Amino acid sequence: MLRIAIVEDEKECQASLIEHLSRYEKEHNDNFIVRTFFDGIDILDDYTSEYDLIFLDIHMKYQDGMTTARKIRELDDSVIIVFITALAQYAIEGYKVNALDFILKPVVYEQFELAMDKVFKTADKYQKSKEIIVSEDGAKRKIDTEDVYYIEVVGHTIVIHSKLGVFETRGKTLKAISEELKEYNFVQSGQSHLINLRYVDKIKGDVVTVVGDELFLSRSRKKDFITAFGEYVGMEI
Repeated sequence: MLRIAIVEDEKECQASLIEHLSRYEKEHNDNFIVRTFFDGIDILDDYTSEYDLIFLDIHMKYQDGMTTARKIRELDDSVIIVFITALAQYAIEGYKVNALDFILKPVVYEQFELAMDKVFKTADKYQKSKEIIVSEDGAKRKIDTEDVYYIEVVGHTIVIHSKLGVFETRGKTLKAISEELKEYNFVQSGQSHLINLRYVDKIKGDVVTVVGDELFLSRSRKKDFITAFGEYVGMEI
């Protein structure tokens, strides 16, 4: 299921994109959740990084698409952005914000379909990872599991240690998160830690070293953890 945002201030173009998405769903047997916005300011208000794809009009009355895209990139470096524009030369600017593609107005289905095909090819490259939504300065952002070192529980808070920093989230138990991430090589070392095996530096006694941090390896989980790590290392050779 693809979560899509349409940020477009022209009602006709917005309706056309919705119609094309509906047609693409039927022809390609896909399923979309679509939300619409009439300006860049609107989507940035309490942005939650929940979208997989954003169709973004470059010219809007209050906040243009390029400014909006730059601000989105500060919060979300993985969402796919496709610009909608009446003038092709403006789309060149899109590369500065890592936009995947642009579609010219008026939007015809054939061009739209090609853009959507590119979206799915790009999304498929990252199917071996998953995204976690975390809090940062009152906003929400997504972190790819490939960038997560380990996850720990502190009281009722889940703390995520990653390449991008340390973040917090709530609402799930470590056990539930462990079930969700087990296919992405995350294994519990104890009741408080869930470790990404790709970042394990060393296992010695009751300690697992992950990017320099020493984490407790419980007796009850030690055998399964070492087995999982051995299988992971063997898979990587």
